[in-house]
Amino acid sequence: MANVGVLVFVLLPLAVALLAIPVLIGVYVYRDAKRRGMNAVLWTIIAVFVPSLIGFIIYLLVRGNYSDMACARCEERVSEEFVVCPNCGARLRPSCPGCGFPVEADWSVCPRCAAPLPERQDDIVWPIRHADRTLPKILVLIIAVPALLILLLLFSFSAFSTSRGVACMMSVSIDDYFEQDVSGEAKEEVRAWLDQMEPEGAHAYALCYSRHGEPENEYYYLVYVPDAGNSANKGIGMSGGLFGKALSVDLERTGDAGSLLCISASAQKRPRLKIKVDGKKIPCEVTGVDFEPTGIE
Repeated sequence: MANVGVLVFVLLPLAVALLAIPVLIGVYVYRDAKRRGMNAVLWTIIAVFVPSLIGFIIYLLVRGNYSDMACARCEERVSEEFVVCPNCGARLRPSCPGCGFPVEADWSVCPRCAAPLPERQDDIVWPIRHADRTLPKILVLIIAVPALLILLLLFSFSAFSTSRGVACMMSVSIDDYFEQDVSGEAKEEVRAWLDQMEPEGAHAYALCYSRHGEPENEYYYLVYVPDAGNSANKGIGMSGGLFGKALSVDLERTGDAGSLLCISASAQKRPRLKIKVDGKKIPCEVTGVDFEPTGIE
């Protein structure tokens, strides 16, 4: 049931986003096409219903042939080639007083009739072009929203698609460890392992043994953390994430190097071991072994 809830939580915004993006594209194309004098209804249908945004891309390519400029006096749609507005007669750009050929404001001679041009033409009513602030936002949504939702979907399935697992931990002194019911071969290997450890430094060491089980596997860790033995405040927890489960152990620095942590955990895949001392994560070197090193089966 928890997985169903997570699935609904992830797929609901995904469905809303998938519906919202075509609606936004449709509204934008209709308004933009109407302003340019294009067939707004036809292009809206093409942009919305042609799959994979192909219709929208075609519209963006074709619309460049249609002007989005308007006369500043009467707001009639005009193009860059117009010298005067066809509706109100306003002069939209400079022209030669002799032949009427459109010219640029900084030209001094007409290129058609070679007549000299006046330095200023003060009766020009320059066309206006409305700034397109909507298109960049739609493009950002088209790219960002699906990407974010896919990442959320992957994270949710990774974190919750399997059971969270359980873990338990107990602390034992090194002397007591070798007194408990652990096989002689295991004790010898653990003793040799401990002899290689440095009793000082911000580093942790662990032996890990795994046993296949149904529905989850069992994992046993024997952990040695110099300077954090016999911690009064110990914490352990299992958490899920995008890269699998993690087994987190929180300890406090005590300066005592004479104890071990015996941890057992159940999970479908071996969890990553994360050791924190006084809230700071320290490196942990995990070595796989073929014997159960904790003695807490």
